[in-house]
Amino acid sequence: MIFVYNKTMSSSLFAGKKSLVVGGSGGIGRELSLLLAENSADLLIHGSKMTEKFSSLLQEINLKYGKMPQAITQNLLEQPFDELESSELLESARICDILCVCYGPFVQKSLHETILSDWKKVALFDYALPGLLVSSALPSMMKKGWGRILLFGGTGTASRREFSTNAAYAGAKSALNVLIESVAANYADYGITCNAVLPGFTETEYISEAQKTELSAKMPLKSMINAKSVAESALFLLKNADINGECLRIDRGWSPAQKSLKI
Repeated sequence: MIFVYNKTMSSSLFAGKKSLVVGGSGGIGRELSLLLAENSADLLIHGSKMTEKFSSLLQEINLKYGKMPQAITQNLLEQPFDELESSELLESARICDILCVCYGPFVQKSLHETILSDWKKVALFDYALPGLLVSSALPSMMKKGWGRILLFGGTGTASRREFSTNAAYAGAKSALNVLIESVAANYADYGITCNAVLPGFTETEYISEAQKTELSAKMPLKSMINAKSVAESALFLLKNADINGECLRIDRGWSPAQKSLKI
């Protein structure tokens, strides 16, 4: 018997599964959207607005895989949070089989410089928004007996408790650990997994050259993490039904106390 490798067969793991990628129009979210499309997911991709870059992503997926993703354009920071309840984004979460939340505004300030608007931003969009999306997605997943939830934590938020310039942001991202482990503990019998990736400093189109130089110097190997590497690790968690409640570091072992040993 001769076995002929069939790429279509090998990439059909998520065929027929509705996959919502929040923040999927650029950066790590864009790479994850492409990987989900390669694995035959029916994509709903959120971005703040329809840009040329977002449009090109939709066209690329349609051209490669014969499926035009559904675009959800919504600038979350420019509308009252309460209006989310009746938004297209929440409606999409209520029907999705795979929920990936790659979105989360970053705030870098010392605590004595952190003002009310900063606290509101991180509390609402780095913790309450993922929580609301998870709560919205769970009922449908429970009925189907299958679901995959993937969230994005922050660099060093798996166990650290002290931060010098981004304590507000890191506190919200650290709280996701409670959400993730709570979903894993209470919904595993419904065939639902909930995990997170915690990327190190990652190179995306949102990083300036000056930031790239600064952040590369802080990372092991003196280079930033590749966005596709993070997306591939995220896909690994989505594929594996036996991994549940995991916060996976993708940071090469980064530590704020990192030192190079001389030999």
